[in-house]
Amino acid sequence: MTTDLPPLFPDDEAVALAVALRAAAAGVTGIEETATRALDKLARLLPARQRDQIAAVQQATTSLPFSGAPKADLAALAALATACRDHGTVTFAYESRDGTPSSRHVEPHTLLASHGRWYLLAYDLDRDAWRTFRVDRLTGPAPTGRRAPSRRLPAPDASTYLTASLTAAPTRYPARATVPYDAATARTRSGAFPSRVHPLDDHTCTIDLSADDPLHIAVRLLALGPEATLHGDPELAPHLAQMGHQLLQAARALTPQANDTDEAGR
Repeated sequence: MTTDLPPLFPDDEAVALAVALRAAAAGVTGIEETATRALDKLARLLPARQRDQIAAVQQATTSLPFSGAPKADLAALAALATACRDHGTVTFAYESRDGTPSSRHVEPHTLLASHGRWYLLAYDLDRDAWRTFRVDRLTGPAPTGRRAPSRRLPAPDASTYLTASLTAAPTRYPARATVPYDAATARTRSGAFPSRVHPLDDHTCTIDLSADDPLHIAVRLLALGPEATLHGDPELAPHLAQMGHQLLQAARALTPQANDTDEAGR
């Protein structure tokens, strides 16, 4: 027989914990079963009313991963988070965006999640510089047992540093668009980082659309509308033309042919 215990949390906090555990499962590999076990243990400590609410959350919700984004490993996140908190140094193997392997010895500072990916901000001891690492590209993070000195980020905060780092990263296809919108409208339509939007005046701005994948450029360009004027690497043109052809073919497949229309009218 189950005896109701005094509530550990208000109803809204209990439901928030359940939702948070379900949502976390979409961003970290291997956490799905762990999250389910944690929810089951949490439910056993709660009054019947809250157990029923959490059961409803478990039964009625699911989490979808961020489209196309690789997941980070839970053990790696835990090791890096511990190093951030304890000001320890770690080593790990890292693979750059072009597939070049390297060994890193760093002082972890902050973990951030952005656009479905986890990033580590750290001071690279071998390169004597701040670096941003994608957590899904690193393996085997291991503490060295050495403590790191307190360092100040070369930015107001970790989010600002990450945004600047991602914006400045080299890309395969440089591209920018000029649009007859104010900066706020351009950011809303394109989903671009604020640092990628540059006002020319109150009604016109340019947006840096550079990316490794032409599809990302095409999607943001379409979101900006027909008023956008694209400038960039000529090598991007055939990729956009191919995607435009695919869209045209898809549109034609949805449009009744002229002879079908004639036959229907007879």
